[in-house]
Amino acid sequence: MKIFRSDLQRFEEPRHFRESLFDIGIHDLGNPETPVELELQVRPQGEDFLLNGVVRTNLTLTCDRCLGEAPYAVDGKFSLWLVAEMRPDLDANEEEILLVPTHQQEVDLAGTIAETIRIEIPQKTLCREDCKGLCPSCGADLNRQPCGCATEEIDERWSALLAIKKQLEK
Repeated sequence: MKIFRSDLQRFEEPRHFRESLFDIGIHDLGNPETPVELELQVRPQGEDFLLNGVVRTNLTLTCDRCLGEAPYAVDGKFSLWLVAEMRPDLDANEEEILLVPTHQQEVDLAGTIAETIRIEIPQKTLCREDCKGLCPSCGADLNRQPCGCATEEIDERWSALLAIKKQLEK
């Protein structure tokens, strides 16, 4: 998503943009035509700009337990300093900084938006909290129906732990 540097001076109110996953360079998270909403607020600071953004989209991920669809709503925020030149007073650890020299007319925010989306995705994706997953023997989806696979006899050496488990379940 590209914005002209000259337009940033005219951002008096937050502006809303709509792009697709494909437009911001995300090709591996479902349908590339999935809409991505961006609300952008800009505060000029001399030749520099402080951008605060909110990124929203609805993704269809893959459940890590049953491999089914796992809808996930992304609602991420970012802050970004657009600076014309690096200065000692800028703390790179405190804020994200994007160097955009004054002669450069366009500012590309696609990378920042994509990073914000990726950061919001959980490490473990579930279709629902109580997902039962797949049967380790036959691969049946246990959320839909029991598979009927024979259960193994428990090794006698584990019986003490099984007794403790039963006590804890009471």
